[in-house]
Amino acid sequence: MNLAMLRQVWRESRLLMLGCSIALFAFCWVRVWIVGRIDMSRFQGILEILRPEFENFSAVDFEQALTYPGRVAFTFTEPMVILLIVVWGIARGSDTVSGPLGKGTMEMMLSQPVSRFQYLMSKNLITLIGAMVIAASAYAGLACGIETTTVKRENQPIKMQIPLVKIEVEVPFTRDANAPTRVPLSDFVDKEDMFPSALNLLGLGIFFAGFTTLMSSWDQYRWRTIAIAAAFLIIQLMLRVLSLSLEEMTWLKYTTIFSLYEPEVLVSYAVNTKDGAWSFLFQKSQEEWKLGGLAYLSFLAGGGLAGFAGATWIFCRRDLPAPV
Repeated sequence: MNLAMLRQVWRESRLLMLGCSIALFAFCWVRVWIVGRIDMSRFQGILEILRPEFENFSAVDFEQALTYPGRVAFTFTEPMVILLIVVWGIARGSDTVSGPLGKGTMEMMLSQPVSRFQYLMSKNLITLIGAMVIAASAYAGLACGIETTTVKRENQPIKMQIPLVKIEVEVPFTRDANAPTRVPLSDFVDKEDMFPSALNLLGLGIFFAGFTTLMSSWDQYRWRTIAIAAAFLIIQLMLRVLSLSLEEMTWLKYTTIFSLYEPEVLVSYAVNTKDGAWSFLFQKSQEEWKLGGLAYLSFLAGGGLAGFAGATWIFCRRDLPAPV
């Protein structure tokens, strides 16, 4: 690996990485704070009416979505979170080959004592590090939000202790006026349960970075590479929505990579079945086997790494066009 090349790529990408990381950290923190400010029990009746529509568009049970872990987990499905990790992948991936070719700087770069393989590896390594930093920022924002947010608590009944047996029982129709009105959100949500979802976000970032790098490796114009990657993203999202909303189109879930991006499902596994979050395949019930958290990460990251490998193979063998 060429250190001078790495420093050059780092200087080019650090501001975007920093911007995406700060934005994602702040957004996740605020999103968790908002979860703590809204008392969902007040909307229980309304939400029950919307239960069929909700379950059509959600990969988790209605009851799970109403819990604090479930509501915090939906932070990873917010368009802002997906957009920032995808923007990083597309921006850096499109700048590997087609970007410098379009600007006319590729020929000058390759005239230096650096091979095509070293050049592309330097770009890919910084892209992967950036995806890790951005996903870690999202998790850090979530963890800070969980530790600093409080949630409203209904006044608990007064408890009295039964002599001799030393057992506390609640006195009906009473309220303890001295009980705290707000309690830490961390009493209900374990931040470690959110870690599989952060890895799922990292896998999504690696996938789009690898896919865009592959498109960039054979292209000459950066705008066209970005357009292809953006169109792919939109089509994949549309396939995901159709597979969830229409029963006769459930099979479409096998055609979209967003079937492998289900952070709310991984949190549900982490809360209810620890094995599911940290296994490749696990038995959810007597008849049903499900993909675990490691499978989600492996397929997404594996697809991205395959894209990087394919891009390296193409770039090292193609005839580069003359500068425009």
